[in-house]
Amino acid sequence: MKKGRFKNSITYFLLVLFLSMKMTGLHVLSHTNDKDHVVDCTICDHAITHNLTPVLTPDLQDFTIENTEPVVQREITKNYNFIISSTIASYQLFSRPPPFIL
Repeated sequence: MKKGRFKNSITYFLLVLFLSMKMTGLHVLSHTNDKDHVVDCTICDHAITHNLTPVLTPDLQDFTIENTEPVVQREITKNYNFIISSTIASYQLFSRPPPFIL
């Protein structure tokens, strides 16, 4: 029971932390009439840097994938020999019996 409560408390903490970071974006709206305070507001700076931070790194390295297929040298055989044996019955050529109705 304690493990479930601990997991739920961590989940709620992370949810509140995420929502508080999104709510700092609304703090910018309180500076509509303040011309001087907007420049020095640390909460607005923190909200702007959080929103402008990319999730993925933009400078990806260029990788080239080379598909190398090994060439197997085979000897082509043009003559095939097949020996017909009359000792095999026709019912032995199939791997399973034919279907039947129950």
